[in-house]
Amino acid sequence: MFKKIQSLENKRQKVISELSKIKRMVWGSFCLIHVKCGRKECKCNRGELHPHQRMSWRENGKGISRAVPKEEYEWIDEMTGNYRKFRELRRELNQIDEEIKTILDSYEETVVKKTRKGKSYLEI
Repeated sequence: MFKKIQSLENKRQKVISELSKIKRMVWGSFCLIHVKCGRKECKCNRGELHPHQRMSWRENGKGISRAVPKEEYEWIDEMTGNYRKFRELRRELNQIDEEIKTILDSYEETVVKKTRKGKSYLEI
């Protein structure tokens, strides 16, 4: 059991190390959408919409969406990718912590039962 905890702790330390490597990130999603421009003679009025790169995120409960300049596409894609990676690592860390907690809860229950055994004043 404690070998399993040690293994999980080693994994946990690796995840924390990966988290510490992420020095820059931006909340949200960078995605391609298709829009109409509004000009009467444009192909978008026939269904051929214009591709448009947007950044969207939620802040203070409010959805925000902004156009991203072409020269920023690579940077914002990397920064939102870093954010996704950070969130994945956080989920992994939470799962590891939950596994350790479950093992320790089980161990605690087993040890308490063994310790109480034969002590009539501790029996229910």
